Amino acid sequence: MNDFFKKVLPISLTTSILVAACSGPNLTKNSYSVNPDPLEMRGDSVQVVITGTVPPKTMKSKAVVTFQPYMKTKDGKEISLKSVTIKGEKAEGSADYTVNAKNGVAYVAEMKNVDLLPRFTYKEKALLVPDSIKVVGTVTTASMLKYTNESYLAADNYKPELTNKAVNIYFPIDVDRFNPKFKSGKAIDNKKQIASLKTLLKKDSNWVVRGISINAYASPDGELERNSSLSKGRSTSTFAYFRKELKKLGFSEVNDSNFSMGYMLAEDWKGFAAELANSNFADKDGMISIINNASINDEEREAQLRKNHEKSWKKAATMILPALRKSELIVIGGKPFKTDAQLMSFHGNYTALNQSELYHLKVITTDLKLKEEATIAYNNQFSSDWRGFNDLGVMYLNNKNYDGATAQLNKAYQIDAKNGIILANIGALARAKGDLISARKYYQQAADNGANTYYNLGVLDVKAGNYAAAVNNFTKSGKADFNTALAQLLNGNAAGAKSIIDEINPDELTWEHYYLRAICGARMNNQDVCTTNIAQAVAKNASARNMAKDDVEFRKFFNNPLFEAAIR
Repeated sequence: MNDFFKKVLPISLTTSILVAACSGPNLTKNSYSVNPDPLEMRGDSVQVVITGTVPPKTMKSKAVVTFQPYMKTKDGKEISLKSVTIKGEKAEGSADYTVNAKNGVAYVAEMKNVDLLPRFTYKEKALLVPDSIKVVGTVTTASMLKYTNESYLAADNYKPELTNKAVNIYFPIDVDRFNPKFKSGKAIDNKKQIASLKTLLKKDSNWVVRGISINAYASPDGELERNSSLSKGRSTSTFAYFRKELKKLGFSEVNDSNFSMGYMLAEDWKGFAAELANSNFADKDGMISIINNASINDEEREAQLRKNHEKSWKKAATMILPALRKSELIVIGGKPFKTDAQLMSFHGNYTALNQSELYHLKVITTDLKLKEEATIAYNNQFSSDWRGFNDLGVMYLNNKNYDGATAQLNKAYQIDAKNGIILANIGALARAKGDLISARKYYQQAADNGANTYYNLGVLDVKAGNYAAAVNNFTKSGKADFNTALAQLLNGNAAGAKSIIDEINPDELTWEHYYLRAICGARMNNQDVCTTNIAQAVAKNASARNMAKDDVEFRKFFNNPLFEAAIR
């Protein structure tokens, strides 16, 4: 029999509630130990391991011993735990040798203040162990978890959709004033360039001008300072001319104070190199090599070209450089952009809005009835977009309309089954309905598809008592709040938990933050942290006083005058 216990006991200790048995009533408290002491709520239950020793030659072969541990609350109520029956090798009947690890005891409020006691039945006689084991109270800190649920809306990218309409305009050498009639050869003709721009602008009557951007260039010949001055002058004169032309075309936006000019100037060495590459100059490769030499400045670059490629440089002055004396005129604009105030007037007239406008309208609407109406209209008009169904599903989820949420999220899922946002919301729905297994599955799938659902996974881990996993997932989430601090504490890192709370904006701290930080102080055996924070918690919520009086987290400080003063 001794061999039996030596083999079974170590395995059972790690999995369940166990007591070893002996042959009769000669039992002492030194034969038993309890872990943890005090008891601890972990997840939704309290699990305890009771370890017993069997002295040699005390277990009779025909003996049957039943162990029935129980808890006794402050008011005398008894809560029985799972019993274990151990029999000798010749005893008749069946007996339990191991207990399933999952059979914890559901936590109830009365367990906060309990005594854990063993009771034996030997030959049908109930026996209490003399000087019996007594474990006082249960640590219930895990119950402070904020079991909130996150849901996810799709992105609203409503903003002006700007487009550009651009042409090049040209200038004679050393001239900065814009001449709309300037012409040089077949390739350079400002009149044609202006006509082409006007044609582009007239094509779309709904196009709105918002500004002009001018990239002004000078040809690489000449001094840099002079060319810079030329580029500035060309930009200014071009802007003045085309502002008038746009006004003639009916673009009244040019009178708006927000209508402005963007400006960039440069010597167009890149353009020069590109033109040379397309030319038939025999020495073009050597010229391009000089242009691309990053170790020399622009003045040295021009000097080398003039000296080493004199004939080609003069030829380029008439064939290439004139085309580089230009300004690139970019007219910036887009479709008419409705403000939020304007969009709000379209409730009930949803077909008059385009897709981005209608989606934004339902986002900015705060009246829930109108919000639902606009979202349904969006889904009817743009049924291939998962976002509307997802968002309507979230709306129903938040209102606890779980059937409606299920229907809408299923539609979104059918459109895009690997969308992390949709999967996260299906997980949130499962969680709200109490199906934590499915919730975890969908949260994990959502994370695998790019959604940051690690916070939700961390909450489930705390709820399940898997504190190390909770810390890991909370860390991945990038968030730091009450729950992340709680997970650190439950995982044995009181200093880490305190550090998280210390970093939270003091204006955002609730009584529970102070209470949790007081527990951190108690576990760190830091009197100052414990007492000052419990005083803060009581100041913010008087009910924290009675909580602290009975909370075994503070058992080391129950007789401490500073602690007593803090909760007085």
